[in-house]
Amino acid sequence: MVSLPRWRKISQLIFLALFVFLFYKTQYPLDFPFTNGFLRSSPLIMVTNVLITHTFSQRFFPAVLLLFLTLFMGRFFCGWICPVGTVSDLIPKTKRRLSSFYRVKYYFLIFLIVLSILGFQLLVISDPLVIFTRSLTFVTHQRIPMLLIFIVILVIGLGERFWCRVICPLGALLGVFSIMRVLNLHVQENCTRCNLCGRVCPTDAIQNYNVKKTECTFCFECVDKCPQNAIIVTRKRPAKKKAVTTESRRAFLKVGAAAGAAVLLSPLLSKVSTDSVIRPPGALREEDFLSICVRCGECMRVCPSQGLRPVLLDGPLYSLYTPKLVPRIGECQLCMLCWQVCPTGALVEIDPSQMKIGTASVDRDTCLEWVHEKACLVCQEVCPYQAVDVVQGQGQGQGRGRGGRGRRGPQVNKSLCAGCGACEHHCPVEPASITVSPEGEIRY
Repeated sequence: MVSLPRWRKISQLIFLALFVFLFYKTQYPLDFPFTNGFLRSSPLIMVTNVLITHTFSQRFFPAVLLLFLTLFMGRFFCGWICPVGTVSDLIPKTKRRLSSFYRVKYYFLIFLIVLSILGFQLLVISDPLVIFTRSLTFVTHQRIPMLLIFIVILVIGLGERFWCRVICPLGALLGVFSIMRVLNLHVQENCTRCNLCGRVCPTDAIQNYNVKKTECTFCFECVDKCPQNAIIVTRKRPAKKKAVTTESRRAFLKVGAAAGAAVLLSPLLSKVSTDSVIRPPGALREEDFLSICVRCGECMRVCPSQGLRPVLLDGPLYSLYTPKLVPRIGECQLCMLCWQVCPTGALVEIDPSQMKIGTASVDRDTCLEWVHEKACLVCQEVCPYQAVDVVQGQGQGQGRGRGGRGRRGPQVNKSLCAGCGACEHHCPVEPASITVSPEGEIRY
């Protein structure tokens, strides 16, 4: 008979394979519409989104379902489904350290919630589903997934499931809902106090032969290893009231410190400027976009031209990993799939004919038509909006390279240009003589 821990490992591998499969399917022409299902099932993303937008979107029904199941089975998601937890379990086990710091993830959760109330979020470094999705996107873009590697290093250096035990705020949120869980593990009176259960528990959920409901992930390692079969699954028991202690007062102060840190950090996050960044079609106003976009990389993955790239050192810290269009790599092909895979609504549906993400402009000092009088006009040929006209020079200078009187060359009609970047992508000059900027962009 297959043991429950073995079934759990099978479940982990199945969901990991499903995660990778959905990620693989997140590509043009997007035959399967639910590729962002895992991200939409994150209660942390849902709570953050609701606090920032003050509305609930039906796209988060999978997250509501997960919270409902958590009320029955606790943090089963962490033990049976989460891809970061699965990767942690695949790493050779080392001695668990800093076990007494398990409350850190709850303070981290408070910090994130207060930050969300103030209109900001840092899920880019906190939600495991966002981290794993973006890491896979980075791999496909031949970039190094630094944060996932950092988590692996933590697990290797500080013991199995260190991220899950100490840091993960999603686990903390599920732990809060696990307080009311119906099914629990209970150590019976025939326990011989061998403490084998405490040694095999990957999340240190068993302390003094009591199972902490907020930490148990239902991995059933303790049930499988107990020589006396003293650990059973039972229904919810009445919680014992605990007196207020010095430790609980300290915890209250730490909660206040986490909330205070969020308040102090928020002004720094609001001072951002991304004037040179071209956002994908359907992007919200920049302030709202930065607050709602979770930096998952789904839009970058589905982009058929691969022109959507993450903002790295070329923007403010708070805009890190948000998507930007780099026309030289790939133009916007008007597929409008980016908003379809966005799990949070940072990109909204728009009509391609109404799209305006920027405006192109011609550098007459480097353009082949204007400078060398060579036949080119590639920009005019590839423009899907017929926004590039051939005009006569108006005497902006004399001599070669100044677009003087009598010279002909391309000029962008700004009222027609949508900023798709096809002209910049196909320009034969390096660097391109026609470039796109966010000038005139329409946000929603």
